[in-house]
Amino acid sequence: MLKLFKKVKTMSKNKILSNIKKNINNKVELKEFNVKTTKFKDKKAEFIKNLQNAGGEIIYSIEGFDVVLEGVFGVAENGAILLKEELDRKKYTYYKSIAIILNPNSIVDTMHQAYKRLKINNFALFMSGPSKTADIEQSLVIGAHGAKRLGVYFEQ
Repeated sequence: MLKLFKKVKTMSKNKILSNIKKNINNKVELKEFNVKTTKFKDKKAEFIKNLQNAGGEIIYSIEGFDVVLEGVFGVAENGAILLKEELDRKKYTYYKSIAIILNPNSIVDTMHQAYKRLKINNFALFMSGPSKTADIEQSLVIGAHGAKRLGVYFEQ
C-alpha cells in the first residue's frame, strides 16, 4: 500500500511540474471591460491621503532609505504604485526601507484605469505602504514580509 501511495504522489507531483513548465512563458491577454469609474478633483491629494492611510509617507529627500525604486504610475483611490519589472526582485521585499520616485502627473484615478495601462511581461507589483500582516489574535506586525518604511518622493 505504501509503495502505491508513493507512486501516486510522485505521479501527481510530476504532472503538476510538467504543467507548470508547459505554461510558464504563456502570456495571458488582459480582457477589455467597461466600468464607470470615479474621477477625483485632485488625484495627487487623494493619492497622498490613501498612501498615508496605508502607512506610507511623502518624503522630500531619499537620504536614509535602503533602496530607491522608480514607480511607473500611482493610483489615487488606494495610494498604490506600480513598480517596474526588475531582474532583482529582492528589492521589493529584502530592504527595510524603500523610497519610490514617482511622477505626480502619472497618477490615475482608479485601479480600473491602472488595469487598462498595465503591461506585464513577467512580473508586476503594486505597493501602497510598508509590509503588514496580522494573525487571528489581531496582532499586527509591520515589516514581516518586506519594508517597514515606504516613502514616496515626487519628481519635480
